[in-house]
Amino acid sequence: EENVSLIVTFDTFGSHMAIRDMGRVMNVPLYTIDALCKKIDNMDLLEAKKNSSVLEMLQSDNKLKKLYEVATSIVGLPRHTSIHASGVLISNDKLYRYVPLVYDGQNYLCGYEKDYLEELGLLKMDFLSLKNLTSINNMLKYIYKYTNEEINFNSIPLNDKLTNELFQKGDTMGIFQFEKDGMQSFLKRLHPDNFEDIYNANAFYRPGPSMNIDAFIRRKEGKEKINYLDNRLEDILKSTKGIIVYQEQIMLIANKMANFTMGEADLLRRAMSKKKAEDILIFRDKFIHNAIANGYDEQETEKIFTYILNFAGYGFNKSHSVAYSMISYRMAYLKAHYPLYFYLALLDSTSLVKYLKEIKRLNINILKPNVCKSIDSFSIYYGKIMCPLTVIKGISSVIANKICQVRENGFLDIYDFFRKTKDIGISKKMLLLLIDAGAMDEFQINRRMLTENLDSLINYSNLINDLGSDFVLKPELIAFPEYERNILIEKEKDAFGFYLSNHPVSFYKQKEKNIIDLCDIKKYFNREIITILMIDDIHEIMTKHKEKMAFLKCSDEEESVDVVLFPKVLENIPKLEKNMIIKIWGKVERRNDYQIVANKVIDVKEKI
Repeated sequence: EENVSLIVTFDTFGSHMAIRDMGRVMNVPLYTIDALCKKIDNMDLLEAKKNSSVLEMLQSDNKLKKLYEVATSIVGLPRHTSIHASGVLISNDKLYRYVPLVYDGQNYLCGYEKDYLEELGLLKMDFLSLKNLTSINNMLKYIYKYTNEEINFNSIPLNDKLTNELFQKGDTMGIFQFEKDGMQSFLKRLHPDNFEDIYNANAFYRPGPSMNIDAFIRRKEGKEKINYLDNRLEDILKSTKGIIVYQEQIMLIANKMANFTMGEADLLRRAMSKKKAEDILIFRDKFIHNAIANGYDEQETEKIFTYILNFAGYGFNKSHSVAYSMISYRMAYLKAHYPLYFYLALLDSTSLVKYLKEIKRLNINILKPNVCKSIDSFSIYYGKIMCPLTVIKGISSVIANKICQVRENGFLDIYDFFRKTKDIGISKKMLLLLIDAGAMDEFQINRRMLTENLDSLINYSNLINDLGSDFVLKPELIAFPEYERNILIEKEKDAFGFYLSNHPVSFYKQKEKNIIDLCDIKKYFNREIITILMIDDIHEIMTKHKEKMAFLKCSDEEESVDVVLFPKVLENIPKLEKNMIIKIWGKVERRNDYQIVANKVIDVKEKI
């Protein structure tokens, strides 16, 4: 316990904090301090004092002038201590022999900042957590729970055919390090054949190395000759097609060309990555001198050193790329072979919208929350994913858990539901949300009928609370026909904040070919597309030529977009209405965001 500690950090006074703290000490009114801070904005205090409005304010108040002088003198000084986010100090001896320690009741805290510890010969490590490891652990638990198949994460192969195909298709939504649109596009172009290609892709898709992505792909496809700087460096640069990507490659080049020990090569790497000019200059002379002695041409050696110097600031650690990519590959393996449990582990109430389209594409059914069957998290119900009640806006985890607790083995009927939940704090608004979300469909009573009879059911539960169930008759529910389909869909959307089971455009998209989803329009920038969308809002204006044009806000299952209708297009549409489903032919353009400039629009069907 006394050999390991966390590390202190010192938060210092900024301009505003210095002013505000001194204001409290000197009892200067808050409104005066607010006015002064507003004038200072983000400027340094000495610089701000040159501002005429600041100077005028200070000269009008001697107390404020004194405050400003003191505040200026404490800017940059430590204000309070906190704990370094991930740094841990480790020693084979008691740490108090080397550094001051503070015990906070749970852990020891080193009193020196991180930058001074290595000079004392102490080992400082950064320990970072990855939520993906928790997700993977849950995936393996779910696989075992539902299939009785036990998978050792470390035994997952790194040469699996299905997993490679997943990367080749860029089907990496939900995969650690590989789910960005740009990365997915890169993978489709790269067409990785093996694990080495995948960890190289991870390293290339970063500032600096990314400028070589096109060259890397061309060289992999044999469309561009590979340049190894010097043929004797081929074994070091072969895997990255002659392009330096990794810090370890710099070290190996220094070792091979200039006889640097690996320790010296690591110091060169560090000096380059931290851009310490004086240290780099020392290494440069030795590098060139030794390389020439080893038979390398002086001009070529200088060229190579300059090349790796320019690259070094962007160099990525290969061991880091491989380790991260190993996590990614094994996640991808679980996605390729066990997609149901993969998504079950990733889903929470905030991520459902993000993954909903892909889950549906994989033919995994999503069940709406159900007061009789949902638990406190996403679960599997007969091979389908069951949503928890918490995906409904306004239903907290507290209320959801209470419903699960009081239902015991379920609810006998709608009356039993109201009887058992009468004391758990469900408001009328929450009950309406449960009805609109379809969470009470299990009772085989249509949603409109439940809504219209809600007051009677609430009164029934209140009477039971006062008199007991033996003295209260169940109210007879008045029958009502169900809401029209479009109303049901909109009520569901209001309850969830998105379309969970059916978006109005889905039905029409299935009947058409070559329809582009809005989540993909970035890929079609400056190109013509066809899409089917629902009109959410309409804004019409008159042009300077007194012609009518329109700006539409439209949506599909996942995204929304602005659609521009110029006069000639608009005049060919009989009538535009909200909730209308339209088919659009148009060009993807961009102003502040992507938009579609329509050249043809038709009403797919009458307003639903």
